[in-house]
Amino acid sequence: MTPPPADDYASAPRPASPPAAGAAPPALPAHVTTPLLTLITQRSLDEDYAAAAERRTSATGDRPAPGRRFAVGTGVAVALFGLLVTVIGLQTQRDAEVDQLSRDALIAQVEERRERVSDLQSKVRELEVANRGTLQANADLAAQVDDARADLEQLGMSTGSVAVRGPGVRITVRSAAGAEPNSQIRDEDLATLVDGLWHAGAEAISINGERLSATTGIRNTGRSIHVGGRPITEPFVINVIGDPGSLQADLLASSQGQVWFELANALGFEYVPENVTDLRLPAARLDPLRVVEQGSQAYRSGTLYGEEENE
Repeated sequence: MTPPPADDYASAPRPASPPAAGAAPPALPAHVTTPLLTLITQRSLDEDYAAAAERRTSATGDRPAPGRRFAVGTGVAVALFGLLVTVIGLQTQRDAEVDQLSRDALIAQVEERRERVSDLQSKVRELEVANRGTLQANADLAAQVDDARADLEQLGMSTGSVAVRGPGVRITVRSAAGAEPNSQIRDEDLATLVDGLWHAGAEAISINGERLSATTGIRNTGRSIHVGGRPITEPFVINVIGDPGSLQADLLASSQGQVWFELANALGFEYVPENVTDLRLPAARLDPLRVVEQGSQAYRSGTLYGEEENE
């Protein structure tokens, strides 16, 4: 422990004389009877409070009292708070107006886009109907094209303007061996056989590689036979495209076929038919058509000549 300061002891009064016997001892001072630790603490706190008060007084001088400063600060804070609330309110009102305008504009855009979508959907439905009509028209046109192509193919086969290929019958005919010229096969005999084949359902016919058409003639020139203006010799090979299962029977049942077979039996013609699964016939050599006018020399003479030849 730290002993009390020496001046405390010096300032204490001393008794003038020792006390009398039986008398009460004099009372001791408070700093003597106070415990040392308590005394040190009290004196330290008193000195600290005094020093702090002195420094505060010298630093502030004549400043307002703490209560007044608190009141001024509170007023300023309330004013600032009110200003802040006012600004926030104005900003909130302005934002609300902007939000309302934005909402109205957005609703207007949505309605406009909805009407546009409705118009586009109507146009899409119209285009779908038109597209279905176009597809149907295309399908009808394609069917017509197929029909026309089939007709053209059939017409080309019958006229001989196109080469053809298919199953049919190959017939080889020749005159009897050592036959007299008048007993040999002539142009009208081949024409009779060809007519019978057409009636029997032949689709295309060629004789010795010469394709027959609607304008192809079979003629005798001297002792030789000409097909389409070109000479052919025996044996005569006739390729016929048609149904192999019925062509020969239908030929025998036709009137021209019966005439042919009677003639063949009488003159001894050789007749050899053969069913063929794949026959190929070339296109006919088509001559240009010639024109005749009524009253012209060609018309009066019964012959056909071109206008250029008449000039």
